[in-house]
Amino acid sequence: MNFDYNLAGLVPKDLIRIANNTLITHCDELWVFGGVSDGVLVEVYFAKKYHKKVRYFIPTKKSHSFEEVQQRFVALEDVSPWMWEWVAEGKKLERWHPRLRFNKTYSLVYPAYSKRNFYWQVHISQFCLNHKKIPLNPFMLFRYFLGDAVPRDRVYIANNNIVRRCDEVWTFGEISDGVLGEVKMKKALGHPVKYYKIAQTNPVVFRRIGAKSVAFEDVELEQYRDILA
Repeated sequence: MNFDYNLAGLVPKDLIRIANNTLITHCDELWVFGGVSDGVLVEVYFAKKYHKKVRYFIPTKKSHSFEEVQQRFVALEDVSPWMWEWVAEGKKLERWHPRLRFNKTYSLVYPAYSKRNFYWQVHISQFCLNHKKIPLNPFMLFRYFLGDAVPRDRVYIANNNIVRRCDEVWTFGEISDGVLGEVKMKKALGHPVKYYKIAQTNPVVFRRIGAKSVAFEDVELEQYRDILA
């Protein structure tokens, strides 16, 4: 969801793979849903390599429900059984699988922008990736708050969690009340915040600006400009 299936080909697939591997290094756990494909095998391998807990879930007959199962009950999708056995046993597979040779990692960036600009979400992620930053893009991760499938407060907590985990916050477009809160949170942690103006051209252009040049979505927020500095 974060990369919308390889970001529709807007960036090289190898860059997406590096981004995926980077996210695994930052996660506390890896949860596998359904069968293990070749890509999932690689993700499980990296998770085990970095000593992350791995859990497995399969769909149940009950609609939109999953149950946790042990590793030995996981189904394989076009994966060589011997490779899966090696992963389970913690054996090294780098020489046998080309995707395991991507050892680069990049820092994480949280792209903060108003819901009025959510239609730029893919372009914003592309911009971050092209600058060798891995975006944790809230509007892609939570699909505009998951269609209210979970309580909104839980989404806010999740959002704040990824703001804290990212190395930087980059804002795009006018600063809304929500974006201001994310900037304030990151500033309090002593982490970098950068600001970008959206030039609504074709293709769209993002231009970095200083805190004094940032526009607010509502005039009432102008009183908080000092927070941006």
